[in-house]
Amino acid sequence: MLVTDYETALAYIHSRPRLHKEANLNRMTQLLAGLGNPQENQQFIHVTGTNGKGSVVKMVSCLIEELGLKVGRYTSPFIMRFNERIAINQSPISDADLVVVTQQIQAAIAQIQTTDAEFEVTEFECITAMMFLYFKQQKVDVAVVEVGIGGLYDSTNVLTPLISVITSIGLDHQALLGKTLAEIATQKAGIIKAKQPVVVGQLPKEALAVVEETANRLNSALAISGRDFSTTAIKTLATWGQQLTFQNDTVTYKQLQIPLMGDYQIENAAVALQVFWCYLQLTQQKLAVRDIKNGLRRVNWPGRFEKINDEPLIILDGAHNPEGVAQLVQTTRHQFKNRDIYLLFGALGDKNLAQMLPALKKIATRMMLTTVPDNPRAATATQYAAVDDTLLFEPDWPMALTKLLADVSADDVLLVTGSLYLISTIRQYFKGE
Repeated sequence: MLVTDYETALAYIHSRPRLHKEANLNRMTQLLAGLGNPQENQQFIHVTGTNGKGSVVKMVSCLIEELGLKVGRYTSPFIMRFNERIAINQSPISDADLVVVTQQIQAAIAQIQTTDAEFEVTEFECITAMMFLYFKQQKVDVAVVEVGIGGLYDSTNVLTPLISVITSIGLDHQALLGKTLAEIATQKAGIIKAKQPVVVGQLPKEALAVVEETANRLNSALAISGRDFSTTAIKTLATWGQQLTFQNDTVTYKQLQIPLMGDYQIENAAVALQVFWCYLQLTQQKLAVRDIKNGLRRVNWPGRFEKINDEPLIILDGAHNPEGVAQLVQTTRHQFKNRDIYLLFGALGDKNLAQMLPALKKIATRMMLTTVPDNPRAATATQYAAVDDTLLFEPDWPMALTKLLADVSADDVLLVTGSLYLISTIRQYFKGE
């Protein structure tokens, strides 16, 4: 397949295998060497976590932009369009630039294959190499990079970070990362680099012990949420958002606002603000509190407790693992304690349905399950029924949505949650984009 335009570029990217059996960075380092090692001599903030990493990446990038810098952002998956994954100052890579870097990746792979016919890279490795190459070409001042899965063997873990960030650690991707919190923490702590500072959210004791041991061994300064920094929720805003105060041992920032709902976003803001404060210290820069407020006000993150309709109130939230569902349940109970909740849920079959379904059922006036569209990993009716055969299942999500909406009144809440692949599809349906 020859990459000649945007459509063939996407087809080429998506034709790469999803996973490799070998857990190492050899393919990534070989590909980057063929591209001239674009990841070198760039500044990065590296972010991992079971949940919250996308929100923290968005907050940190918006804050650093207030310094007048050119800030790269790398996230996954996309919600509306593939280009969202690679952005500079919140503007996604253009179709034309995406084609150019994909052509360069294709040429580099072809060159390596002339001496190593078996060489191949995964889809995520391909996209990550594109990101490094594009940010190098565009001469970004700093890039905030989200880990794909885990950390230690993630394709992004070839960079040298200014700051490493671990937002949260829970039980997810256990087939790849390990069955216990300690094993998963070992993978995520793999992004910690010698003598480079680390910022972490509120972690379970078992996971925090691993992170602390890794940071101490590598002589990396460690800032822990709840010990070294914190946020205090002040109030919910009528305009869909929250007001908070941030404090660490040196500064206190009052009357900050984020246009995001969800109790967990208060904690994400704590991590993001500490990362930003750390960045200011490392780069010896200062920023007025009013500029910090401006940066936070610009934060938006589609598909994360996002309101897409007022009457009835329709919310999209990509809670796709037990920790994410627990946070969603807590927020829903807090914000909508006296309202009926109609809930549509669709997940991938390799997720922990046994923990998620009972928790969601407790907050729902009526709950319906559906199939994540166009995804071979989507949970099936049989998998759902093995957990709870009393829940209604409608495989066609438009029909499921229609059935739920038929019972929803203007003052009720319709909550659509589960896989971000489902959220992406439904968001495009409502937004018409």
